[in-house]
Amino acid sequence: MEMKEPLEAAWDFELACSTGIDKACGRGEHVGLVALVSAARGGGLTRFYPFTSMGRLCFSTGPRWWMGDGEPVPAFVTVDPAGGYVVWRGSPYVHPAEEVLETHAAVEAVAELERLLGPQDFT
Repeated sequence: MEMKEPLEAAWDFELACSTGIDKACGRGEHVGLVALVSAARGGGLTRFYPFTSMGRLCFSTGPRWWMGDGEPVPAFVTVDPAGGYVVWRGSPYVHPAEEVLETHAAVEAVAELERLLGPQDFT
């Protein structure tokens, strides 16, 4: 059964989750998942559904990719424990993924994700 969730609601949920994760990990408000989600929400990545783990921001083409409603897209970003970000080409669940950028700026990490994913439709 396909489930639909408005993209805006998914982004609101992810921002709330990211706030809790960053707080639990002792990250400041300008470094971590909140900074990434906030930066990504202002651009072309909002066509995807965001999802996070303790240290990475990923995207999928559907709200419940783990149940077959969409698929993860082939790029993601991890939060470096030292306060930076690493952008990866490839699936977050199929290794090896290729590291393409290290930066200390969330906006740079998001710009690289947008470049890697381009205007492609991954559905």
